[in-house]
Amino acid sequence: MTRFAFLLLLAAAALPAQQTAFVHATLIDGTGAAPVEDATILVGPDGRIRAVGSEVNIPDSAKKVDLKGKYVVPGIINLHGHVGNVKGLSQDRKYFTRQNVIDTLRTFASYGVTTTTSMGTDEDSMIGIRDERRRDAFQGARVLTALQGFTTLGGYPTQAPGVKGVAQEVASAAQAKVWVDKLADKDADIVKMWVDGHHGEFEKLPPAIYKAIIKQAHKRGLPTLAHIYELADAKALVKAGVDILGHSVRDLPVDDELIALMKKNGTSYAATITREQSTYVYHSPPEWLDDPFFRKSVSDEIVEGVRTQLKQAQSAPAVVEQGRKDFEMAMKNVKTLVDAGVHVAFGTDTGPPGRFAGFFEHWEAELMVEAGISPMRIIEAWSKYSSEALDIDKDFGTLERGKTADLLVLNADPLADITNTRKIHAVYMSGKKFD
Repeated sequence: MTRFAFLLLLAAAALPAQQTAFVHATLIDGTGAAPVEDATILVGPDGRIRAVGSEVNIPDSAKKVDLKGKYVVPGIINLHGHVGNVKGLSQDRKYFTRQNVIDTLRTFASYGVTTTTSMGTDEDSMIGIRDERRRDAFQGARVLTALQGFTTLGGYPTQAPGVKGVAQEVASAAQAKVWVDKLADKDADIVKMWVDGHHGEFEKLPPAIYKAIIKQAHKRGLPTLAHIYELADAKALVKAGVDILGHSVRDLPVDDELIALMKKNGTSYAATITREQSTYVYHSPPEWLDDPFFRKSVSDEIVEGVRTQLKQAQSAPAVVEQGRKDFEMAMKNVKTLVDAGVHVAFGTDTGPPGRFAGFFEHWEAELMVEAGISPMRIIEAWSKYSSEALDIDKDFGTLERGKTADLLVLNADPLADITNTRKIHAVYMSGKKFD
C-alpha cells in the first residue's frame, strides 16, 4: 500500500459513519397514533432510528432518500410461520437446507415481511442460519425459531409429511422439562406446542405436560405459543400462563371468561385466518392464482399443481364444509377479541404447502378488514402487538426512536384501502434497501 493510499484509508476511518434521512413521507408508525405528514426518519449507521417526526434536524452529511408522496409503515412481523421444509407443494425434511431457508426468507422480504417465525418444524441448523441473518450475511427477512415443537405420543401433527421425527412426542412432565432445557441450550427463541385433537382423530397434549412446558420455558426466559382449536383448551392454556394462542378458537364463539383471562394475563392471539381458508379454498381455485402480486414469487408449475393436486385434495364436500365453518368462526372471533381490547397480533401459519410466504400476509390483512377490523389496527397488530408478543419490542416493531428501521414504503395510503399494502415502493431493513 502506498503512503497516499494509507493516508486516504486513515482519513476515511476518521469520518463519522453516514446517517440516512428518509424525508417527506407520510408516516404511520404502528403505535396507533395519527399519521404524520411530511415526516422524516433519521437512521444511524447502526440501522436504528435516531429521530422521527415532522421536525427533525438533518445533519448536512446525511444521505437523503426522498419519499414524497409515499407512505411508510413498519415492516410486517409474522408471529406464526414455518420456514424451510417445503419445495413447491411438497413438504419433507430433506428440503430443509440453508439455501431453501434463505430463498424463503427473501420471498418474505420481497413482500414487506421483515421478520417471521418458524414454529416448531425446524432442523437444528436453523440456529446458524438465523445468526447469519443477524450478522447481515445475506438479505432476507429475519427469523425467530422454535426449533422442534411439542406434541403428545403420536399426536397431531405427526402424520403430516416432514413433521414426524421433528415434532417432539413427549410422554411425561419430567421429560418435557428436560427437552425444554435442551431447546433453551440450543438457543431457541420461543417454545411451541400443539394442543389439538384435530376433530377427535388424535390424543391431545395433556394439561400436566403443557403446564410443565410453560413453567420451564418461562424459567429459561422463553415465551410460549400454543396451537389450539377449541375454546376450552384456550382457556386452560391461558390459565396455565401460555403467552400466545397461535391460531383462532374455531369450535365456539369466544366468551367473556376467555376475554377476561387473556386481558388479565396479557395473552396474545394470532388469528391465522388465511390458514383456515387454505384448508378448503382450492376446491374451486381462487382468482388470485392469476394475480401478478401472487405470481411474482410462484412458478407456473406450482400454480398448475394448485389447480390439480390441491383441488383434488380438497374436493370432498365434508372438507369444504368444515373449512368454511372454521373460517367463519375465526372471522367472528378475531373481531370480538379486537373490540374487547385483547392483544390481537398478526400471524398467518405460512410455509406448509398451499400457504404462500409473503402473499398470505397481505391476504391476512385483507381478511381482517373483511372481518371488521380497521387498517390502522391491523398495522398495529403486525408491528406493536407482534413484537410485544415475541418479546422483541425493545428493538423491533413500531417506528420510534431507538428501534430498528424496518420500513415498508408504499405508493398509496393503506388506511384508505388495505390492499394498498400491495403497492410496494421499497422495503428497508435496518435502514438498508432490500434488493
